[in-house]
Amino acid sequence: MSLQVVAFAVLAALILYGSYKVVASPLITHSALFLALVLVSVAGVFLMLDAVFLAVVQVLVYAGAVMAVIIFAIMLSEQREIGGDPSAQRMGFGEELRRALRSRHWGLLPAAAAALLAVLAIAGIGRLGAPAAPGAASTSVADVGRALLTDYLVPFEIASAVLLAAVIGAIVLTAREGSDARDGGRS
Repeated sequence: MSLQVVAFAVLAALILYGSYKVVASPLITHSALFLALVLVSVAGVFLMLDAVFLAVVQVLVYAGAVMAVIIFAIMLSEQREIGGDPSAQRMGFGEELRRALRSRHWGLLPAAAAALLAVLAIAGIGRLGAPAAPGAASTSVADVGRALLTDYLVPFEIASAVLLAAVIGAIVLTAREGSDARDGGRS
């Protein structure tokens, strides 16, 4: 087994475990930290694919800026919203997994999804060392910038508008909740 395959397997395991813990963690702060682990692990996969620019953007934009916004949102939340279930905090991974699989809402769906992802990851490992096709897209900063501002200008601007609307909505909701708390609920 080559070092590249071992590195990919470790990164894939970190991504799968972190993704599971993002949705299964009883504390929202722990979920945010596991999300940061997933985002940094994805940057590691980008590095393995020689997409250095995408790896740097992944760390700066997602693991840096987006995680700062998420932590800020957690700080603005009330204590009762982020407290979590104290009994769930003492469970180990195995007990947590058994409880999730016995749930009448989810059942074996997480296990089936994990098995499907494992099959896809194993199939992807076989292609990991394959050479790039001739004429494959370049990942230099100039090429990515040129593509964003020519071929993908409309989707790029739509994404910008959606993010701006989300920020404005968060500010409006936070300001409204803050004024309700100061007024004692009188409106």
